[in-house]
Amino acid sequence: MLKYYDEIMRYTQRLTGDKNLAQDLTQEVYTKALEASKKSDAVMQKAFFYKIARNLVIDKKRKDAIATQIPYEEEEHYATALPKIEEAIEEERRRERLKACIRALPSQNRKAFVLHYYKGYTRKEIAQIMGISVNGVEKNITRAVLRLKEEMKEDDL
Repeated sequence: MLKYYDEIMRYTQRLTGDKNLAQDLTQEVYTKALEASKKSDAVMQKAFFYKIARNLVIDKKRKDAIATQIPYEEEEHYATALPKIEEAIEEERRRERLKACIRALPSQNRKAFVLHYYKGYTRKEIAQIMGISVNGVEKNITRAVLRLKEEMKEDDL
């Protein structure tokens, strides 16, 4: 009976691609073959071992496929999608309002604000670009921020 062990082992490993799983399945093949030999006096042929091995691999793959299926939960995919869409629309509306408020700023305030917050320049670099002092840049940025906060607060945004 053990003369087919290595052959069955290679067969199950080829079918599963996993050496450890192939060893487990080969052990199961021999367990099932022993159970079958107790029930009948049939001669244990090589084809019988292959058939058991093939059936065990198929069963294992079926069980794994069922275990890896992700259950669809409607509440998770449907109910929360609506608030996310509404939030995205609201966020887009806020951005558009902020852009409009920035465009409405006095030009020096707007330029200093955009260079600092959107372009990432330091106050010193902005002072060089705009040809004003660092203190002047700070005042322009502060005025822009205060005005934007006031405008956005008025709109309840």
